[in-house]
Amino acid sequence: MRASRPSPRPSPARQFLCCLAAGLSLAAAEAAAGPAVELVFGDPQAPTALRVAAAGGETMAVPANTPLGSLWKVFMHVYLSASARSVGDYRCTGGDPGEEAYCCAPGESIGRDEALARSCGLYFKPRRLGVSAAAWRAWWTRQAPGAPAWLFDLDKLQPATEVSVASLLAAFAAINGEHRRTTMAALQRVSLEPRARPLLSHLGNRLRVKTWSWHDGKGRRIGGFAGWLSDGTPLWLRGSGSSAQVIEQTAPWLAGSLPQPTPPDEDCVRVRFFSRYPLSEVLVDGRPAAEGPLRGRVEARFVNARRLFFASSGELGLSRPGGRPVITGRVGLNDYVARVVQREAGAEPPAAARALAVAARTYLVRHAGHGGGCYEIEDDSRTQRVSPAPPDSASLRVAQWSDGLVLGGVAGRYHQTRSAPQQLSWQAAVAGAAEGARWDQILEHAYGGAGFTVAGDADAGECQPLARAENWLAGRQAGWKRRLAGVPGFEAPVPLPRVCRLEHGNPYADIERGRIYATGIGSTNERLTLAHEYLHFALANHPRGRDEDFVEETARSLLGTP
Repeated sequence: MRASRPSPRPSPARQFLCCLAAGLSLAAAEAAAGPAVELVFGDPQAPTALRVAAAGGETMAVPANTPLGSLWKVFMHVYLSASARSVGDYRCTGGDPGEEAYCCAPGESIGRDEALARSCGLYFKPRRLGVSAAAWRAWWTRQAPGAPAWLFDLDKLQPATEVSVASLLAAFAAINGEHRRTTMAALQRVSLEPRARPLLSHLGNRLRVKTWSWHDGKGRRIGGFAGWLSDGTPLWLRGSGSSAQVIEQTAPWLAGSLPQPTPPDEDCVRVRFFSRYPLSEVLVDGRPAAEGPLRGRVEARFVNARRLFFASSGELGLSRPGGRPVITGRVGLNDYVARVVQREAGAEPPAAARALAVAARTYLVRHAGHGGGCYEIEDDSRTQRVSPAPPDSASLRVAQWSDGLVLGGVAGRYHQTRSAPQQLSWQAAVAGAAEGARWDQILEHAYGGAGFTVAGDADAGECQPLARAENWLAGRQAGWKRRLAGVPGFEAPVPLPRVCRLEHGNPYADIERGRIYATGIGSTNERLTLAHEYLHFALANHPRGRDEDFVEETARSLLGTP
């Protein structure tokens, strides 16, 4: 009698689709009709005003007035940040539980940026901060002389104060670009808060807004958000209910009504291209290229006789260390992510491409070295492949959609076809997108529910220190320093990286924030992991620091582990 064959195991992509089926069957309810919201954005002198509902948006007159609600905290944050005032954190004592619920638990403290994101009014109280009406007026008169009159009056900075919507947009627009940038960076956290998460899901990271809630003249609850788009365009939104209720109801509607802005691409990435494929010669417009910036049609000729053509407008450069041509590039972070998306997969389908963009940015932030104020990484199939050609507009829009977003607590690994724990499969992502999964649902499935944070946010994610692991590492650095002194690129990290408790996912080195996320030192494998991640720090400025095989072999050598 023939033995029966076991049923074939479903593919990772099919498993993904099955897991999503229950949630996606309710997708239609997400766009259920409800009360329309009022949305105003753009030039304060001639803004766009829309009444937006599930069926779409229609133009309307700019609403007359709006209460400030908690928007007064935005202007207080600008003042504190720009005037470089030294202000201590607010410490919760439990004495005002109603207000402290927006701040912290008794015995804990909250800083300025987190206080703005969580709407902690107790932090921003002028009396606590020692802000006088005269100093306030003098500063705003000097820094934003064209701002509306109510902004100069500290006593008007109250939730119940009614201001015209046009003047509120004018106040946002009047803030100096550098001062505005600091507060906009802090406001990125708002969309990461649970109450505003639908904004992130449906709009990506295009908003830099503060939520607000108050009541109208008849005592009915109203709320919404106001601030800027990521390019500095001021905006304001109001609907019926609390801000959380308004956001949950209307976030799916807004994508078609708000423009996708082009955020400033200020963070930079230095890339060494073709690190595994030596070049024999480089030509520009058919002539041998001189060292320096490359401008024109570039022809890269490889030692293996292959050729590659691409354009450069000066972002790529040629050098000849040891007589061999090397092409490097200096590009913005979104430009870099777009080049990775273009090289690894493409911009379609959008949900899968957006998920890949976040994974690629996460991988860069977690693994790149640093130099000259830029991330530094190699174009390498063992790390991350990067297109030398300028990204097409579709790939660039994909990267800008999630401007600055990275995954918290994971390394950002991904693969074309292979699904694995804490690793995005492009194949599964495409299948999920075809079934209607959003970009964030694809990422949550791939990385086990990992949350989002912002690249470069030093306060994003608390570190729960592993003191024993830190002491173990400190006790071994001197010996390791002697043993590794002859290894090219080795630099003992000063100070030693902190060792933080890993909540989920695989251990990794967060070089940008000086942290190793690990589980402990109780086992040989845990100690090996700690040595491995330490070496990523010690070799951060050398290509070997991104060679996983070399790092693992060296870590085993340090611990005498076969």
